[in-house]
Amino acid sequence: MTFISYAQNFEDVMLWRALGHVPAGRYIDVGAQDPVVDSVSKAFYEHGWRGIHVEPVPRYADMLRRDRPDETVLQLALSDQAGILELNVFEDTGLSTGVKEFADSHRTQHGLAHRTVATPMLPMSTAFASLAGQPVHWLKIDVEGLEEAVLRGWDSETLRPWIIVIEATVPMSTEVRYQGAEDILLAARYEFVYFDGLNRFYLAAEHPELRHAFSSPPNVFDGVRLSGLASSELCRGLLESHGSETSMLGETIRILRGEALEAHAESQRRQHETEMQARRDVQAALAALQSAELQRGTIQHRLDAVMNSTSWQVTAPLRAAGTLCRRLLSALREGRLGSGIKRRIKAVLRRCALAVMRRPTLKRGLLAILDLAPPLRRRLSAMLAPPPAAPQGGAISAEALSTMSPATRAVYQALKAASGSE
Repeated sequence: MTFISYAQNFEDVMLWRALGHVPAGRYIDVGAQDPVVDSVSKAFYEHGWRGIHVEPVPRYADMLRRDRPDETVLQLALSDQAGILELNVFEDTGLSTGVKEFADSHRTQHGLAHRTVATPMLPMSTAFASLAGQPVHWLKIDVEGLEEAVLRGWDSETLRPWIIVIEATVPMSTEVRYQGAEDILLAARYEFVYFDGLNRFYLAAEHPELRHAFSSPPNVFDGVRLSGLASSELCRGLLESHGSETSMLGETIRILRGEALEAHAESQRRQHETEMQARRDVQAALAALQSAELQRGTIQHRLDAVMNSTSWQVTAPLRAAGTLCRRLLSALREGRLGSGIKRRIKAVLRRCALAVMRRPTLKRGLLAILDLAPPLRRRLSAMLAPPPAAPQGGAISAEALSTMSPATRAVYQALKAASGSE
């Protein structure tokens, strides 16, 4: 559970640092005033501690009873004797005092009005007789100038708080005035351990192990939070500064959140535009594809119509003749027409010669004809022989003969035999 400080000068922080390890401890708050504002005991109460409050001002005593119904509230003043105290009450402040000098100063120098209330008064030893021999972990005395009188009515042998805190300055000033009270405490075996500028802290001789808790003032390592209810300028200043920083931080967060939302919206807008452009591109591509498909279908339909038309079928021979003519003209221009005819004639002659040689009667007739026309025989021999095989002089080498097909070689040899070349 977080420790929240309510005291005006961090008295509760220092006491908690020393006594926070004690579970369900006990305290006595003399001059308790408000149960929350500037309260030294409120934080301890929230952590399960309980104690006794001494508050002579009727209004604050009633507030304490309502806020702490399970604690003891003594509506009286403490001093070194029993009796009636003329209490100068300054409403809604912590300045009510039984010291006439201080009351007059508040009235004349600060313009504060007050009323006098007759208040019962008891010695501390009487008021706290029920606590004799029981542990009390801290005692705070803030009675606006009557601290020494309160301590004179204390029995330090029967009631020994571990830590005693007394206000040590003249009310509403920095003037210190504590010597009489300190003499009593030192004589009761208490050791001064810390001064916070307003209060002096004393430690019982029985608890030296707590001395280290007072080596430094309240700081960030105490890990406490401020309630925001303390009346001191210091606490108000810290809270105002914290509030200002929190406000600035909140404004910065608001601005950053707005910028982040704008950036997100812009990113969403761009993403949407990109998606829409992509969709438009896809739609345009699909439309172009459909258009191309439609055009291809139209062209194919027209081509089919032309191919199936009567005029196309009637003119087919003319187109074929035209193609043949174009090929013949091209062959004539390139000199391929004569060579082509010669190749075809040679092929026909070879086939005829082979057919004749297979029939003896036709063979004898053909050879008789060739004897009558020697040039034709030589021409026919040359046509049957492969061109690269003939050496100078017209003879065919064995190598050339080996390149001929068997049928061609037989015809060639028969022609040579008939002409007497072999």
